[in-house]
Amino acid sequence: MNRIVCSAMAAVVALGILAGCSNPFSKKKDDDDTISGYSYTADENVKEQAYSWMIKPSIDADNIITFDASQVDPDNQKSTMCENYSVIVINGKYGLIDYDANIIVQPEYDGYYSCWCGQIVLYSEVETDYFEYCTLDDENKVIDYVPDHEDKAPRYFWNEDEGQVYVMYPDDDYAEKYDGKRTVVVAKASFSDAGGGDVEVTADEEPLYGLAKKDELIIEPKYKDFYAPAFKGAGKTMIAFEDQNGKWGYVGSDGKVIVDFKCGPDLNAYCGDVIDDIEKSHPYLFSADYVPVLVDSFYGYYSSDGECVVTPGEFEQARPTHNGRAWVRSGGLWGVINLGEYVEPPVTTTTTTTTTTTTTYSWTTEETTTSEEQTTTAAPVVSVTDTTPVVSDPVAPVDTAEPLTPVDPVEPAEPVDPLTPVDPVEPVDPVVPVDPVDPVVQ
Repeated sequence: MNRIVCSAMAAVVALGILAGCSNPFSKKKDDDDTISGYSYTADENVKEQAYSWMIKPSIDADNIITFDASQVDPDNQKSTMCENYSVIVINGKYGLIDYDANIIVQPEYDGYYSCWCGQIVLYSEVETDYFEYCTLDDENKVIDYVPDHEDKAPRYFWNEDEGQVYVMYPDDDYAEKYDGKRTVVVAKASFSDAGGGDVEVTADEEPLYGLAKKDELIIEPKYKDFYAPAFKGAGKTMIAFEDQNGKWGYVGSDGKVIVDFKCGPDLNAYCGDVIDDIEKSHPYLFSADYVPVLVDSFYGYYSSDGECVVTPGEFEQARPTHNGRAWVRSGGLWGVINLGEYVEPPVTTTTTTTTTTTTTYSWTTEETTTSEEQTTTAAPVVSVTDTTPVVSDPVAPVDTAEPLTPVDPVEPAEPVDPLTPVDPVEPVDPVVPVDPVDPVVQ
């Protein structure tokens, strides 16, 4: 058993470095390689919905939670769990499910979080400050231990007097000048000389946020809140800002609006208490060129060029896209849609903890741009009724009984001599028959 790591860190979402990438896991993509943003008002009369069903609604669960992976550090990524698995919630308990609707870990845990390394961790507090865990290793096998995690995401501040961006790392007491070339989200703050070349930063009690690049403001600090990639730049992932009316919109690294400020925050986008703040609700970011949005309590999808590809209201719930797949809820049940280019995941061996029968689905990946009835057969409703915890307190070993004194072996009996065979009896000659006597004549 391990003590939970970073349980005391209700980490503030990092004011991340913003560089371009179509998927938060992609590496070495420069921030300047971003699409040109523009203000776009969705056509609410979209007739064609750009998705098709991979698994029709058939999964009975309270919730399915998918991470957009924007808080994963691609240069230090150790796991692709955030990309290939989701958290399933049944009766307030958390487990893991894959995109084939196989329950990998039964919903038995009290909490969850995602990590900078890409892992999803389930946990339960079995005693005060004593936890049991569940996650997957590099071979997708269930394990009950987790590596140490730490908050590494930097925060950025704008020094208006100097026209300079400063950066501050979690373990540092002072800020330093930021000389990077990427677009970063900056908070409005005040600065003071702490001596010895150190600079002390005091953020406003209710800071405003903007965008800066190479010590030039792209957007003046004017937004109430933000949600941005923690380690990479905007690119196709974009940045979400909250305006003074409490509405969220999406902005590219060039400062231009991609999706207008009409979206609401989504509590389902919470990443867990290691890298997120439950008191600061926010929407999802783009992943794989799409983002699920919540507009007037209705769910839909936008593409990274600002087009509404699935009208808000098409689904009851919608989750981020990974490898062309996304969990959605319709009619009270969960299913998987194809949105964008489907990428076949690598074949791996997964150890599952489920004791119930789960179903693996297959499908074709023919392109389609409408939501017309597909040939996919609805899967049977999958629900969890038998749960078995993955890890538990170790059972105390049973005392070993004293060994019995071995019994001396019995001496084998002397073998009996075989009987001498009797000589065979000579056969008796047969009796010669007597001639019959003639009858006496009277």
